[in-house]
Amino acid sequence: MPRSAHRFIAPFAALALLAAPTSGALAAPQAGIDSQPHAAPRGVGTRIITLGTGAGPTVRKLRSQPANLLVVEGRAYLIDVGEGAIRQLVRAGYQPSQVDQVFLTHMHFDHTADLASFMAFDWTNRRTRPVGVYGPPGTAAMTRAGIAYFAFPVEVFTQQLPPTPPITEIFQPHDLDVTKPTVVFQDDKVRVLAVENSHFSTLRKPDMSFGRAKAYSYRFETKDRVVVFTGDTGPSAALEELARGADVLVSEIINIDETIGLIQRTWKGPPEGIAPLEAHMREEHLAPEEVGKLATRAGVKMVVLTHLAPALDETIDLSPLTDGVRRYYAGPVAAAQDLSEF
Repeated sequence: MPRSAHRFIAPFAALALLAAPTSGALAAPQAGIDSQPHAAPRGVGTRIITLGTGAGPTVRKLRSQPANLLVVEGRAYLIDVGEGAIRQLVRAGYQPSQVDQVFLTHMHFDHTADLASFMAFDWTNRRTRPVGVYGPPGTAAMTRAGIAYFAFPVEVFTQQLPPTPPITEIFQPHDLDVTKPTVVFQDDKVRVLAVENSHFSTLRKPDMSFGRAKAYSYRFETKDRVVVFTGDTGPSAALEELARGADVLVSEIINIDETIGLIQRTWKGPPEGIAPLEAHMREEHLAPEEVGKLATRAGVKMVVLTHLAPALDETIDLSPLTDGVRRYYAGPVAAAQDLSEF
């Protein structure tokens, strides 16, 4: 059964959401969501598969954490590797060994939790060609730490499996240090640009062991489409410029009032500690209206919403979020589920 894409819709971004399909088919449409088949044949053109659409460092039953697969003429590029990404990759019909490059938007758990598992299972299945892991400062250190975490199992498997290059040679990390739009990767299928966005704009802490925390948005230019992944971000002039004229904007989205309410109900820290977290949600994520304004100003042709927040497993009606985007954007808006394809 072909996967479906949900057309003309929109939810939110920063914690998690709804239902995952089974056997490669999407779950039944939910209230506020139109559904229409939208699957390109394998090896043809540029396809987007939203592997995980839930947001925030909270594990949920019905949505995996953020991960997207961009398939360009049969070649696969993985954008973020949140919890559940590896299983979702297989459910989408791909093995880790079929991923050619990995791109990380930032260092939060919900975007990186499955990176070590991806490398371990990929190496165990005898990958022989190198794969790049690209991301902000800290990517190289985190990649090496992920490999070190599996050092003992790797040592055991080395004695049991056919020879292959060492795992440290297979996964080649690249720390990207960019501010303005910069080409960070290019091959015969795609040209990738990155820019720093505003997701960490309220951080006022000293630099960490790897330097200053940065969050990136990515623009993928292929022969037939331009796809921009916002990653986590607040309103950002740099992102707006990066997204100029894109065919598809894959954007995070957040329901601010619901998210702040959830934080206030579940907060376990000292009272004075909640203010910075609330400021982060308000200033460093995109409300529906901000997504609509961004899409209109950038002149993008379609918006796909993922990284939904706070949308809990019980959330059904996403129409208030899609309606918020449509107040400022006249093009098609799609609220993604896990394994939606566009």
